[in-house]
Amino acid sequence: MKASPAAARRPPIAAAIVLGAAWAVLAHAPASWVASAVTAVSGQRVQLCDARGDWNDGEARVVLSSGPQGRDATLLPGMLHWSVGLRQIWRGALQLQLRWPPLAQGPLVWRAQARVHGWRLEQTLPARWQASFPATLLEGLGTPWNTLALRGLVRVELRHVELSSSAGRLNTRGGLSIDASGMSSRLSALSPLGSYRVDLVGNGASAGLSLRTVSGALVLAGDGVWNGQRLQFSGTARAAPGEQQSLATLLGLLGRREGDHVRIAL
Repeated sequence: MKASPAAARRPPIAAAIVLGAAWAVLAHAPASWVASAVTAVSGQRVQLCDARGDWNDGEARVVLSSGPQGRDATLLPGMLHWSVGLRQIWRGALQLQLRWPPLAQGPLVWRAQARVHGWRLEQTLPARWQASFPATLLEGLGTPWNTLALRGLVRVELRHVELSSSAGRLNTRGGLSIDASGMSSRLSALSPLGSYRVDLVGNGASAGLSLRTVSGALVLAGDGVWNGQRLQFSGTARAAPGEQQSLATLLGLLGRREGDHVRIAL
């Protein structure tokens, strides 16, 4: 028996109703969904608290934590605002804008693209994004930051950063720079210890890491490679002439002594 025209239309109509209902739920999903996802992905080291709004347009306070078994936690200043653009979702792409006024003057915009065998996350605006914060905030991450108890100003710059995953391997392009100025530690009476710069430059399958001293009594230097799965780093720490005694305790905690310096390996 041949189905009537009305009966033939029912499956498409039912599917449209189901999809419409699903989209309505997703479009108004609470910001707490984002908070739960960030907590899970970061292993509870980054937590979004007091989340407000929707998943695609919300804000929350950020807490750095030492993890599920740790006791340390630091509440970062202000509110982190995010918004998700859905115009390109039919092409498997989303636009994510982050605004965090206490740390950065301007917004940071990312484009996320789904691929057949992976994904791609690209920094689109601005070409050079900067943020700064006091080093004391790092203590919330636990060891070794809570032991070092660093003081000083940390500046972070992102330059055309692109992350992509293919066949389970992470590829990186672009640059990340960290400037740590006027650093001191409770492990040394000498203050400040110095100012330092870390550069990470991605070239696809790997990224090169360099550490150098800009100025100061504690002289740090080293190089490393991130291969998409783990970091290999080898460096040295030594005291500037005349500062060996004041830095002896701190140097002993940083690595294995080799002559006039200590070796740092990760």
